Amino acid sequence: MLSFVNLVIDRLTISQYAQRVSFVSYGDRAIVDFRFNAYNNAQSVKQRVSSINYLGHAGSNLADALDAIRNQVFLTSSGARSWAPRVAVVVADRSPTIRAQQTVSAATQARAARIQIIPVGVIVSGRLVRSILDQIASERARVTIVYDYNQLAGVASQVAGYVCNSHLGE
Repeated sequence: MLSFVNLVIDRLTISQYAQRVSFVSYGDRAIVDFRFNAYNNAQSVKQRVSSINYLGHAGSNLADALDAIRNQVFLTSSGARSWAPRVAVVVADRSPTIRAQQTVSAATQARAARIQIIPVGVIVSGRLVRSILDQIASERARVTIVYDYNQLAGVASQVAGYVCNSHLGE
C-alpha cells in the first residue's frame, strides 16, 4: 500500500506553495506519521512514506484515523492552510473492528469540518465491506475499489485526479 501512496504522490505537485501531504497510519490505533509542514518536496515525502512501518493486524480502528485527521492533521499549527481544499485519501483493506460503531460518526464529523474523504478499498477475501467506504465517502462517485493489492497501481492516477480536482476549499 505504501508504494500506492508514493504513486499518488508522483502525480501531485508537492511544495510549500502548492500541495502538501500528511500521513496517518492506523491499525488498532492511529498515528500521525508526519504533518503537512514536515516536507516541501515529493522526494522527501516519498522517502518518509517508504520508511513507515505497518502497525500490525491487531485490529482496524478507522474511527481513530478519521479523528486524527480532523483533530491533529488539518490544523494550521500542523501546516494546514485555511484557504486550501482539505482532502483525505483513506486506504482500507479491512472493515473496522475497533470503534466500528463510531466510524461513520467520525467521518461525518470530518466532513462537517470541510474535509473531503476519498476512500480507496482493497477488497480481498471478504475482509472489507464496501458499504463502509460508501458511508464515509464525501461522494460515492469517488470511492475507488480494487480486488487485489496489485491493482492499486492502476488507480493511482484516478485517485490523484480526485485530489487535484477538489474544490471544497473555495
